[in-house]
Amino acid sequence: MKKLILTLLFGTFILSNTYAQKYFGKTYTPTQNVDEFYANADVTKEYTVMGKTELDKGFRSLEKTQAKIIELAKKKGADGVIFTMDEEVVATTSSGSGSVNTKKANKATGFSSSTTTDIKEKKIRATFIKYK
Repeated sequence: MKKLILTLLFGTFILSNTYAQKYFGKTYTPTQNVDEFYANADVTKEYTVMGKTELDKGFRSLEKTQAKIIELAKKKGADGVIFTMDEEVVATTSSGSGSVNTKKANKATGFSSSTTTDIKEKKIRATFIKYK
């Protein structure tokens, strides 16, 4: 019973930290409407950058993540959010194989192949903006 309770508490702690958003920037009076942009050039009004947040591994779906970022932007008082999504190579794996054919006398034929795979991690970055 104690192990079950400890496991549940530990699982809750891990999940709450996995989906926790970190924000770096200024905070203003909360807003109700936040404009969404996907490139800096899309913003037509003058603005200042008030802060940034970044989410990497751990988000369940892009739609839910986007909604969470919008809610955080409202709490922080942002007028708009500029979203970007990047993939970073966090590791590379390689595998290979080879064979040698020696059926003919005094002759050997060799063959080898290798495969390299990049392990990528998606990151969602959001820049919170305040209109001037």
